[in-house]
Amino acid sequence: MRLYHLFILFCCFCYGQKPIDPDKIVAFNVTVNNDNCTIKTQMLKDPKQIKVDNSVNYLWYNSNKIIETKGGYDGKLIHGYYKCFYLNNQLKEKGQIKYGLKNNEWKYWYENGLLKEVINWKNGRKNGKYEMYNDIGQLMAKGYFKDDLLNGKFYTYDKSGKILERKKFKNGDEVFKKIKAKNRNKQDSVKKERKPLFKSKKNSKNKKEGSSENKTDKPQKQKFGQKIKSLFKSKKSKAKVSEPNQKAIS
Repeated sequence: MRLYHLFILFCCFCYGQKPIDPDKIVAFNVTVNNDNCTIKTQMLKDPKQIKVDNSVNYLWYNSNKIIETKGGYDGKLIHGYYKCFYLNNQLKEKGQIKYGLKNNEWKYWYENGLLKEVINWKNGRKNGKYEMYNDIGQLMAKGYFKDDLLNGKFYTYDKSGKILERKKFKNGDEVFKKIKAKNRNKQDSVKKERKPLFKSKKNSKNKKEGSSENKTDKPQKQKFGQKIKSLFKSKKSKAKVSEPNQKAIS
């Protein structure tokens, strides 16, 4: 009787499931075995023409290989989940791909199973929260990306978890704090107060006695000043020098 009831339940279960229309399947599963890892992902069933962005990387499948190229592809685009495993079956990376481009949150692991990085993507570009960990699981850095560039506050940490550095970025460039004019005037006034009010007679005598020596030191000081000036040449002078070289190259 028990076998009979199980048979009836199995028939009801099979009858209740609707068959999948093969025409509605957009992507199907693929497994690729590499020398150092195994990739399980999905690729588009049929090729699809999309507008290619030359500034982002595309993931695509061809000849039992998953290939990543910038600005184009020549096979079936990866579309769906993406999982990569070490040879010891530990996860290496995991995320979502939409028409060949990384999207949403991606996680990366060390071979010992500890979290390595957390990167958020949007259409193949880093966008959103970013975190980086060392191989013993401690947070080493965190910040935010916008269109593949650091944007906002960025922190780095030591092994004890204390903040080592705090920086701020805007479109990939570091933003430095501007010193207000009032604070500058205060700093200048403090420097002036620190100067000696009365010069000693010994210093004045030494200056007179060493006047002849100072004359011999002048050319050396001039040479040193010329070296410093050469390190800080203006962009205009560089541009003038580079003009004849450009013509010669062309």
